[in-house]
Amino acid sequence: MLAFVVIFSLVLNIQQQKVEEMLYKSKIEIQQSMPKLFPDYSTNNFGIKANDNTLRYYNAKKDATLVFYFDKQNKCKHIKLIEDIDNFEQRIKELNSQYKRVSENKWKTIIDNNVVQITIEKEEYNFSIIYQQ
Repeated sequence: MLAFVVIFSLVLNIQQQKVEEMLYKSKIEIQQSMPKLFPDYSTNNFGIKANDNTLRYYNAKKDATLVFYFDKQNKCKHIKLIEDIDNFEQRIKELNSQYKRVSENKWKTIIDNNVVQITIEKEEYNFSIIYQQ
């Protein structure tokens, strides 16, 4: 059982680091990278309006959604990872170990000489990790 927990934790850490690496990339770069970096995620356009400048991916196995938000130059400035509430405590531990904690449910890091704010928002059945400038 301990081996499973350690492996699961490593997979989540790797996944989280891949997510933050997508900040500042272009829409085309993300579309090309997703199949390699997140092979379990598929494109999901449910609920996206035609004028939204976003990309949305869904992982059915983990019931997780990854949403990329782009500026007018199609550079990713904001990422939201939505997961089931069962993973909340594990994610808090990971965030505490990987980033500098600023306050409750807020962290920061530096990516490509840019300060990135990381926020976790808890809801009844799921939570979101938000990466933004």
